[in-house]
Amino acid sequence: MDILVQYAQIVGPVLILGTLIFGVYQFNKNQEQSNKQQEINAAQLLDQQRQTTLNQYFDDMSALVLQNSLTKSRLGDPVRAIAVARTDTAVRDLDGARKGRLIRYLWEANLITEPQPIVTLYQVNLNGADFKGANLAQADLSTNNLIGANFANANPNGANLSGANLYHANLSDANLSCFKSSGGSSAGILKPGGVVNVVCTHSADPSLRADLRAADLVGADLIGADLIGADLIGADLRGADLRGATYNSKPMSLTDQRGNTLTVGPTLWPQGFNPTAAEATCFDC
Repeated sequence: MDILVQYAQIVGPVLILGTLIFGVYQFNKNQEQSNKQQEINAAQLLDQQRQTTLNQYFDDMSALVLQNSLTKSRLGDPVRAIAVARTDTAVRDLDGARKGRLIRYLWEANLITEPQPIVTLYQVNLNGADFKGANLAQADLSTNNLIGANFANANPNGANLSGANLYHANLSDANLSCFKSSGGSSAGILKPGGVVNVVCTHSADPSLRADLRAADLVGADLIGADLIGADLIGADLRGADLRGATYNSKPMSLTDQRGNTLTVGPTLWPQGFNPTAAEATCFDC
């Protein structure tokens, strides 16, 4: 009997301690599962809200086109201002994938194509937008924030990206080819060939210098592109086709369409990159 009492005195506290430890473990586990479920619910709710925002935007824009003659409007008409405001507001609440879908919608509706886009996307935040595989030929994406945007396998041929911030953008295997017309003043980067007085990549305004810093240009088609004044420091140009692309080795004076003379700095290449070996053409060598 004494042995049983002693055993109970020893085992009892151990069982109680074990029960307490298991209880704490189970509580923590349940709390962790609860937190994860809350995170999942919050993510699902946010995703639903973003989809609702995008669906509402499509409905609103369709109404502006069908009921308010947006496509027939003129510069300065109130309907255009409304379209721009709704676009800017919607984009702020979207993720990268839905930003890409919104822009594709505008392109397919012929609302953002050059040379006279109906909906201007001035400084719209398109950071992280996913344009993978999209056809954005002659789209006006000028002066936009496109940091981290994904243009992989896309076709932005002839798109206007003048003044756009493409820092860390992915342009791998994107079709960026551009054939500039002869002569004329600068009109931004990658504008459509055949337009009179267009230079494809640089701008006479230094503030609109083509910003391709640290951009992923692996396998990109840059045949015939005008890279005069472009900033390509840190860009990944492995496998990029630069045959016939034009660049400058020293500052150049350019005249804009108003007759103002401005200076554009030299093309800035990644450290150790040899544009001549890549068959690019030096404009002023």
